Amino acid sequence: METPSPALRKLTLAQRRQWLTDSVSFDAQEAESFRADTWGHELADLLVENSVGWFRLPLGIVSGLVVNGVSHEVPLVTEEPSVIAAASYAARLLGKAGGLQATAAPPVMRAQVFLEGTAPGAEARLLEHGASLEAKARDLLGSMERRGGGLRGLSVKLLPEVGCLAVNIDVDVRDALGANLLNSLAESLTPALETAFGGHKILAILSNDASERIASARFQVPVGNLAKPGFPGLEMARRLVLAAEIAQHDPQRAVTHNKGIMNGIAALALATGNDTRALEASVHSWASHTGTYRGLSTYCVEDGLLRGTLTLPLALATVGGSTQALPLARVAVKLLEVTSSQGLCEIAVALGLAQNFAALFALAGEGLQRGHMALHARRVVSGLPLG
Repeated sequence: METPSPALRKLTLAQRRQWLTDSVSFDAQEAESFRADTWGHELADLLVENSVGWFRLPLGIVSGLVVNGVSHEVPLVTEEPSVIAAASYAARLLGKAGGLQATAAPPVMRAQVFLEGTAPGAEARLLEHGASLEAKARDLLGSMERRGGGLRGLSVKLLPEVGCLAVNIDVDVRDALGANLLNSLAESLTPALETAFGGHKILAILSNDASERIASARFQVPVGNLAKPGFPGLEMARRLVLAAEIAQHDPQRAVTHNKGIMNGIAALALATGNDTRALEASVHSWASHTGTYRGLSTYCVEDGLLRGTLTLPLALATVGGSTQALPLARVAVKLLEVTSSQGLCEIAVALGLAQNFAALFALAGEGLQRGHMALHARRVVSGLPLG
């Protein structure tokens, strides 16, 4: 890039786009793609700093994923060829056995205020000042309280290694992700916390740890339904169970095992305008909560049935932020026909388990590459690079 970079934030969107076209040597296809991108510039400019356009990814649908007895059309945004194909295959196979069952905890998230130089006896001070602090928090959360959410508790934790006190504020954020709400609450409550506990604020911010929002999914399928050429159903089930157990004992395998689970969940989060970075961080932290990074799903064979389960933290929203600002995100939520964040989390965890089952079913049998490379071959035929 030979053209010096100007202060992009001071330029109009049109000027930034002109600077980019003057600075980058586009080939014909790239230039046409950039020129054709004329949709929604004003929205892009509102959403991000220094916007020059949109980076588009494929949007596809997993059709007929049965969760809690209801068939869902699940929109996914992904560039990986096998993700939607694998989830669709699992949806069909598991659907014949009744689909998946899923639950999700209430949408409680946490704001944190870290104080330095606090007075001794934090627990006693919380007992002394707790009622007034809770009343102030509820007042700050008035609109959320009226919607059935709001404050769910205050707690404290000493961090002696750094000489700080963490004050945790738990809030039911209903169907929103609640990031701005939680950050504002933490900052607004800080003066009262400094008075109650002494000391001064170092940090006041939400936590993206969603360990209070645990979602679980499960399924069972007769082992006879798993038979493949060269692999009787019972043997296929045994191999699948063993493949999942390997991810419990080898962290390097667990990383790829869990990536497969997140293939679907992250693609659904992206389609619905949710925060994929926070989601991934929380899930992978949970995978290490025993002290060792492990696979998130488990399988067993009982009474002639293969049973699969998946448990992980999920924070997904159906209102607010990009879920409403992005038109396609609104379309995705409507297509899912969910009415709450808990309902979206139930579909997401079921999708993650279905995705994982499909991957293990292929790995433990003929291997991933046969189907994977067939999908990649379509790229070659189209002149696209083979990744």
